Amino acid sequence: MIRIPVKRHPAVALLVVLAVLCVGCGAPFHLVDASTMSTPRPPSLDVAEMAAGPVATLGLVAPAALQGFSPSLSLALTTALSETSPPIRGIPAYETLNRLNEKGLAADYGEMLSAFARSDILDRERLQRIGSGLGTRYVLQPGLAEFSQSLVDRFEFVGLNLLRSRVTTLRLWLRLWDTQSGRMLWESAGETTVATELLREQAAVPLTEVARALWFRMVQNDLLEGETRSTFFFSK
Repeated sequence: MIRIPVKRHPAVALLVVLAVLCVGCGAPFHLVDASTMSTPRPPSLDVAEMAAGPVATLGLVAPAALQGFSPSLSLALTTALSETSPPIRGIPAYETLNRLNEKGLAADYGEMLSAFARSDILDRERLQRIGSGLGTRYVLQPGLAEFSQSLVDRFEFVGLNLLRSRVTTLRLWLRLWDTQSGRMLWESAGETTVATELLREQAAVPLTEVARALWFRMVQNDLLEGETRSTFFFSK
C-alpha cells in the first residue's frame, strides 16, 4: 500500500479530485493473463463435420460450492461456440436437458453423471442412448475447477482507497466425447486471471465475459486449430 504526504506532493490533491470525479464515470481498466493446455486433436476427428453439428453441451460439472455458476458459464460457452471460425452449431445445456427429459432419458443422464463423479468416465452405453436421443454424435462436457475474486488496495490517501484492483481467477476444463464409441476425443484446461482497476468498490467484473473469452480460446485455438498450448495477455 502506498501512502504519499500532501505537503511533499501538492499534485496529490489534484489526483484526489480527479479520482472523485471519475468514481461515477468511465469503465474499469482490465488486464487479462490467460493460458490453455490440451491433448492433441485426434487425426480421425473431422473438424468440419463436427462443427456442422449439432454438438450437444452437457451440464457444467462443478464443486458443490460453485454449482450456482453453472447457468451463466454454460451460456458463456454457447456464445463462444457461435463465435468460433467455423462456428460450432451447439445445443445449449438447457436445451440438452429439455430434449433428454422429453425423450425419457433423464434417469440415464442422471445415472451417467453420478457414475462420472465416481470414475471420471462417461458410461458408453448411456452415452450412446443420450447421443441417439439428442440426434448428435459429439457432446461437449464443460467443467469449473476454480473461481475466486479478491480486492487489493493499490493506493491510499488520508484513509481513502483511491485505487483498487479486483482480481478474478477462473479455471475451466472442457472435454469432447464421441457418443458412438464412448471415447473422450479431446480435453482442454484453461486458466485466466483478470485484474480490474476500480474507482468504485461496487464495480463488477462480468464473469460471463471472462468465461466466454476463455472458452473461446480453448475451442478455437486448441480444438479447431489443433494447438496444445496457448497463452495470451492483453489490456483494455
